[in-house]
Amino acid sequence: MTDGTFIGIQPVKEIPGNIRGSQEHALTLWSEIRSYILGLPELSRVYLVGAGGSLSGLHAAQYFLDRRATTPVTSVNSDEFYHRASPGVGPGALVIAFSAAGMTPETAQAASWAQDRGASVAAVTLNAEGTLANAVTKAFVAKTGDGNQILLQLLALAILEREGQGVAAELSALNALPAATETAVHAFEPCAAKIAENMKDVPVTYLIASGSLQGMGSTFTSCFLQEMQWMHAATINANEFFQGPFEVFDKDTKSILYLPEDETRPMAERADRFLEEHSGETYRVDSRDLELPGIPQKLRAFVAPLVFYPLAFRLAAHYAAVRGYSLEGRRYMWQFAY
Repeated sequence: MTDGTFIGIQPVKEIPGNIRGSQEHALTLWSEIRSYILGLPELSRVYLVGAGGSLSGLHAAQYFLDRRATTPVTSVNSDEFYHRASPGVGPGALVIAFSAAGMTPETAQAASWAQDRGASVAAVTLNAEGTLANAVTKAFVAKTGDGNQILLQLLALAILEREGQGVAAELSALNALPAATETAVHAFEPCAAKIAENMKDVPVTYLIASGSLQGMGSTFTSCFLQEMQWMHAATINANEFFQGPFEVFDKDTKSILYLPEDETRPMAERADRFLEEHSGETYRVDSRDLELPGIPQKLRAFVAPLVFYPLAFRLAAHYAAVRGYSLEGRRYMWQFAY
């Protein structure tokens, strides 16, 4: 299932040199983010709004807030958010609207509508001049997607601080993250090459994940494999796996399993046991195997999804190399009005 941009089998592209710098830049916005959140006149509810990869990219922040915050938090697709028109969107609500490129029309519309309803709206984007940034009065702008993930977690930490919770340990971990990410990404290269080589021609790619890694799994299957490689693919929650999907697995089925270090790890381990007995080869990407120098053991689960973000890009780069299809090619997206 490919009719995209075939460029031929080739060496994998080099690891980008801007991952560390982008994360370090994002960390400099902490004071501005903190002041914004603490300065809100009221905060009774948080909506995390995005579409596509940006919606998946909100998952780690939502998981962290679900675990720690007393303020209710929900994550919703941009167009769903706009058309549902929840009466809770108004004064006291904070809407964090996320669009990496900043040009997703549904997200800009949702953000503008929420702001008109009296909600506080903060955009997270890479584009200070994009449609989303221009639709709202407050935008936090990163340099790359790695920086965006830092910004989202900084917003989550500011919400916790507003509730009176201490966040010094998490901030310290984030400050150690750029160097740790650099180490982890380089160490992941052999694993990425092995997965791509062995999974490049499967009829369907199943990726099983849970907890804080669920969104990163969805980003990989939806954005990189479906959107950029025209491969049939799906991410399955590790418990939902046992609510039907496991019936299609047999000894010919290959899959990818993300194992987190967070509270949901037993879910992924249960899936792992089933796969070991009843399925074909499983390629495990285990957060516990990440080399994260400078990150305390108790905070590895907090930073793991931010590391899995660039790991997904590296895995996608290896797929592109062994399959011969550029990650920049599209059949429909941006090609015409739809």
